Amino acid sequence: MEQGIVVLAFSFAMAFIIVKVLKPVAYWAELVDKPGGRKQHDGLIPLVGGIAIYISVFLTTLIFLEQPIFIRLFLLSGGLIVFMGMLDDRYDLSARSRLVGQLLICSIFVYGLEVRIDSFGNLLGLGELHLGIIGYPLTILSLMGAMNAFNFLDGMDGLVGSVAMVSFVGLVALFGNNGNLDFQMLCMSFVGATGAFLIFNIWGKPSRKNIKKVFMGDAGSMFLGLSLGVLLVQGSQGEGAAFSPTTSLWLVLLPITDMLTIMYRRIKRGKSPMTADRTHIHHMLLRAGFKKYQTLHIMVLMQLMFVTLGIFILEQGYSELASFTLIVAFVVLYQLAMKNSWRLIRWSRRRLV
Repeated sequence: MEQGIVVLAFSFAMAFIIVKVLKPVAYWAELVDKPGGRKQHDGLIPLVGGIAIYISVFLTTLIFLEQPIFIRLFLLSGGLIVFMGMLDDRYDLSARSRLVGQLLICSIFVYGLEVRIDSFGNLLGLGELHLGIIGYPLTILSLMGAMNAFNFLDGMDGLVGSVAMVSFVGLVALFGNNGNLDFQMLCMSFVGATGAFLIFNIWGKPSRKNIKKVFMGDAGSMFLGLSLGVLLVQGSQGEGAAFSPTTSLWLVLLPITDMLTIMYRRIKRGKSPMTADRTHIHHMLLRAGFKKYQTLHIMVLMQLMFVTLGIFILEQGYSELASFTLIVAFVVLYQLAMKNSWRLIRWSRRRLV
């Protein structure tokens, strides 16, 4: 516990300092988000939050953790996605270029670090479902899915960082219960670094002298999504697994469901699934009359509920079939809610007036 507090405090302090150091560099390098179109913020906002989170996690693990080959390559490969995200933030890469880069980086994790989904567990109550060679491409798709789910969700101050932080807190508990100290401390470093970023992202203002607003950018959202995906796969596979594959789904259920729903709706309308729009769940809540801070609270509470429920089901020894059934039930309810979102918006507006 004492080491965890030290890691948490150090990663928080490092991220806080690094954000302050990088802000003037961001203006000089034009690594900033400009208002216009769908972007309704004021002024130029530095896109350095993700870079600060990565550097903080890197330095914290380097100082306080042992350096097995997995953690060293995890951080080096994570640096590649941060670099690619930084290029995207600066030069606005095409969707095809981003997907090719994501594919190559995820392949490093799968084929270089042997991060692979080998089993779905006893998902259907018929015995363990082994994937064999199919596990390799499926893992790559899963990691890309987690990465893009968090990237898609990045549409409101504090949202991606808060949702990711709740998932990392869940992983701290799960790896701690399993006795995996290295992974527990790695997740703790993510919690501290992300918490420091949220101070600037939620409470910062472009005109505020001490706490100027920063965004995490694609570098941050993709790094957090990829890191969660890798740790969820690694923690749910093998003989010494810290949790079941269905438990890992609970920790990313909200962003994954939102992404898949949005992509399906875009394709159905004849648009590219990568086209940006304002039809995410947080946009629907804002349209329904909730204020930004209320919408953020609702989303974080939903994420907290899912993570807590996933851990509770695991700890109580309920079957993976029961857990998966609840997941499917939520996905179905989510689809119905989005399909009838205009009715829910109209009803909510009447109640909030």
